[in-house]
Amino acid sequence: MRLDQEIDELKEELIASVQNCIQLASVKDIENADSAAPFGPGIRNCLEWTLKLGEKLGFTVRNFEGYAGQIEMGEGELLGILGHLDVVPAGDGWSVPPFGGQIIDGKIYGRGATDDKGPSLAALFAMKAIKNAGFPLNRRIRLILGTDEESGWRDMDYYKEHSDIPQMGFAPDAEFPLIHAEKGIINFEFVKEYPTLPHILALRGGERSNVVPDICRVNLKDLDIREITDKLSAFPFPEGVIARIESQTTPSSIQIVFQGVNAHGSTPQLGKNAVLYALRFLQTLPLSDEELQLVTWLNQHPGTGFCGEGLGVALSDEPSGKLSLNVGIMNMTSEKTTFVIDIRYPVTFNKEDVFNPIQQLASAEGYTMRIVHDQKPHYVPKDSPIVTALLSAYKDVTGQDGEAFAIGGGTYAKVMPQGVAFGPTLPGEPEIIHCPDEYISIDNLILTTKIYAQAILNLALDPSYKD
Repeated sequence: MRLDQEIDELKEELIASVQNCIQLASVKDIENADSAAPFGPGIRNCLEWTLKLGEKLGFTVRNFEGYAGQIEMGEGELLGILGHLDVVPAGDGWSVPPFGGQIIDGKIYGRGATDDKGPSLAALFAMKAIKNAGFPLNRRIRLILGTDEESGWRDMDYYKEHSDIPQMGFAPDAEFPLIHAEKGIINFEFVKEYPTLPHILALRGGERSNVVPDICRVNLKDLDIREITDKLSAFPFPEGVIARIESQTTPSSIQIVFQGVNAHGSTPQLGKNAVLYALRFLQTLPLSDEELQLVTWLNQHPGTGFCGEGLGVALSDEPSGKLSLNVGIMNMTSEKTTFVIDIRYPVTFNKEDVFNPIQQLASAEGYTMRIVHDQKPHYVPKDSPIVTALLSAYKDVTGQDGEAFAIGGGTYAKVMPQGVAFGPTLPGEPEIIHCPDEYISIDNLILTTKIYAQAILNLALDPSYKD
């Protein structure tokens, strides 16, 4: 009860801190990066602000040259909490300012509210509550703040070269009750060049491979606009997907905008990929043989199935379930097609099981293929001490039993040998990570803080302490 009271007293400061942190637009900006801001000034400012907050709350802080930061308390063996301050681009479709941090109907809105600023600050204030309550710890608690989680993990590469990594801990960057297995992640880039196409000028959609694209723009020429209009009206787009003719720059040039529903790349089935619907529509038009071959192959192979069916990699296992595949980026011109897919593969397989079948299909069609991002699978047994301690904390605070499960998302839990992902999304809550109008409810924020505080005590309270 004392711990809950401490957190309740910190509530207003925690809420204001989450709002202020969201207002710092920490999107990767390599064009404006420098030695003090390796991922751009927005991320640097957010990291510096958060470390100052940690210092204000009474903790020891360290900045790793803009790549990462840490906020620490206590002594002894390390217990790690690995969050991140970088966010994906805001994207389209917001009904509120994406970096406003507004509170509406008990929810804090903004990019990063759930992924991952809100829960990272929840962990920080859980540490503060324990400190204020005077609980003695037999472990050193270290909150590590990454800055490149969304696009490459160069922050963790740098951090591991300059500091020790905790052997055990959790990432506040996923779902409750607890995630004990994370699939391998591999991103492939495909490139194909060809003679100039007669009708397709451009097709562009997607900003990040780990986001389901919600906008795709297609530029065409020398096609009958009336026929295109009729086909758009007749095409069986599902609910949530719309397409419209946005402009006709010349009598022979036309732009069509396809709008779908974005989602996290690890759960492509929860979104509606605007790129894929654009490709399917193109296949209905009177294109040239070369264009139809190009579009048909894309539809039949990367565009078929959420589980890699079209590329011959529909893998599955018992600990982590099915492979997932997201066509995250597509850039097609009249002379070249480049696209990137994001694959999350089951924990008992390796990247060669994925790479080899896809490379065979791609090379037969004239594509060159390269790996642009690769993370190995990660798996912690369900009966391990970290899993049992955190599930106990979840039950202590919520009163609900919980089972550990697997996800396709990749979190910083993979950095620690005994790392798991733990919160903040509660069972039954909607998937809002990487979506427009991302938010964290204030009730969830406070509950998550209480769960994290209890989790720290379950793992680090000095056993000689008597309340």
